[in-house]
Amino acid sequence: MLIPLPELEQMPRPVRRAVILTFLGWGCFLLATYAFYDRNSFFKFAIAGGIVCYYLYQSKRWARVIAMLASVFIVFYGGFFIVLFAGRNTVAMVLSAANVALFTASFIYFLLPETNRYFKQVAPVDEHQDGPTPGSREEGDG
Repeated sequence: MLIPLPELEQMPRPVRRAVILTFLGWGCFLLATYAFYDRNSFFKFAIAGGIVCYYLYQSKRWARVIAMLASVFIVFYGGFFIVLFAGRNTVAMVLSAANVALFTASFIYFLLPETNRYFKQVAPVDEHQDGPTPGSREEGDG
């Protein structure tokens, strides 16, 4: 790889594939949004996709759920544009079909039991640091 991505290399194969497909899907979706769908929505989708991809790369459980919900939304959104562009704009139709394929595949990988186990077992570091440690006293304990 050109860029070292240690978190990605430590993930099990199905999780890695789901994350990579999600990254590629968002890239394809942003390209299609800017070129064919709605340039006014591009910035909003870019921020949303960037947040989801960043925290998904950090193995956050909630990011997996958001990525799955976004996948469903984008599959329906892309399906609508496949029908809309059919016979009128081949490039837009192919790009929409690529969106549907990438996000469908990522959704399937996110549903796999191994992926589910991975996101359940990965304990976020920041959640453990916020609360009191075992054996420490909280305020008000007297």
